[in-house]
This record gives sequence, structure tokens and C-alpha cells, in this order.
Amino acid sequence: MSFSRRLLASFSLVAVVASVAAAAPRILADLTGKWNVTVATPDGGTQPSVMTLTQKGDSITGTLESQLGSAPMAGVVQGDTVKFAFQLDMGGQQLVINGVGAMKDKDNMNGALDVAGMGTMPFTAVRQP
Repeated sequence: MSFSRRLLASFSLVAVVASVAAAAPRILADLTGKWNVTVATPDGGTQPSVMTLTQKGDSITGTLESQLGSAPMAGVVQGDTVKFAFQLDMGGQQLVINGVGAMKDKDNMNGALDVAGMGTMPFTAVRQP
């Protein structure tokens, strides 16, 4: 086999391997468990809460408990990113909160909460042992 044919065969093999790797599904982060969440508030303070999650495939469900109350939540996991939503009852009005987080490692995540009418607030979450 000539050098140019071997080179062409090598490039073809690399292209096939790369396309198979690109088509492989990303590994989903496992978010099941209890998480201590800290939200940075606009006044410079923090709001602690506990998020309890159950993951099935790429879907999550759970509850968020804080000083403001308890709320059911649901979302989706895409690789190491999670998107979720919940509502808190604030004196008869529903406060809609959408969150996006990214796993830093298996027990730590950070992200932001988009709180309707109040802007975006960063959060960190640490899985309880």
C-alpha cells in the first residue's frame, strides 16, 4: 500500500472514530439526593434552603424548602446542566422561579435563579452526605 493510501486510510479511520464519539450520548449527572442551597439575594445577604431531588433518566422532581415555604419542583438534566422550575406562594401570589445550574463535580453545583419581577440571583448547592 502506498504512503498516500495509508495516509488516506488513517484520516478515514480518525474521522469514523470522531463521528462515533460525537454521536455517543453524554453521560447525565446524577442529582438524586438532598442539596444544601445558598442563594445570593439582591440586598447582599443569602437565603439558605434544602432541595430534595429524585432523578429518573433526564427528568428530575423534588421539593425546595426554605424560610419562604416549601414548593414542588420539576426539571430536566442535559449532560452536566440542570434546568428546573418551581413556584412559591408569597401572600397569595405565586412567585415563579426558573433555575439553571451546572455540576462542578458530583457533589457541587452552581447556577442562577430567574425570579419573576426580581431579576437573577446566583446560587450554589452542595449535596448532603
